[in-house]
Amino acid sequence: MYNSYRLLICILFVLASYQMASAQESDINKISLIIKQKQSTPTILKQAIEIGRERALLCSVCHGTDGNSTKSDVPNLAGQNPVYLLEQIEKFADGRRKNYVMNSLAKDFSTEDKINLAIFYNNMPVKPASVDKNLAQKGKQLYETQCSSCHGKHGAGSTSFARIAGQQPIYVFETLKQFRDNANDDRLKKATKRKSSIMEPIVKQYSDNELRVISAYIAQLH
Repeated sequence: MYNSYRLLICILFVLASYQMASAQESDINKISLIIKQKQSTPTILKQAIEIGRERALLCSVCHGTDGNSTKSDVPNLAGQNPVYLLEQIEKFADGRRKNYVMNSLAKDFSTEDKINLAIFYNNMPVKPASVDKNLAQKGKQLYETQCSSCHGKHGAGSTSFARIAGQQPIYVFETLKQFRDNANDDRLKKATKRKSSIMEPIVKQYSDNELRVISAYIAQLH
């Protein structure tokens, strides 16, 4: 009887999680359409960029006035795919991603704020960091073998995957290291700030040096 009850609870939990995920995906799809509509009309696009710029004032402390990060461990948002970026803001807003500052800010953003922010950052040019070219070259094969199928040959990404070209190398390294550590220690998954069921098995066996050369290669992509 007890085991049957536990099974029922598990089934209900899975169904609830599936329904929540479906609802979130539906919302993202609707917002994605709004973004495309705004970007297709020059006057509306210009207005969205300016409103997004104003709303990004607090974000500029870490991410820079134009989305190019002022801190090596904070990601560039310039040039990021708007639908992907908006989905990350949603994850901070509902707690799926953990960061005290971002969680607090994202909760205060309206849907319109999030859309305008995503459009603003998407339209800012990325300024790639300077990296050791020899180090970056060593990461080329690893990138093309393991990363390009999702993020693209030139790191442009898509609506589902981040644009990583020109990203801060230290930020990329620390993020990949977190994914690797999650994959190798189940205890970390409960407390970690960032999870990825896709990335964790890919980087599970990588050394710090391999993660560094991949990060350097990504940073110099245009």
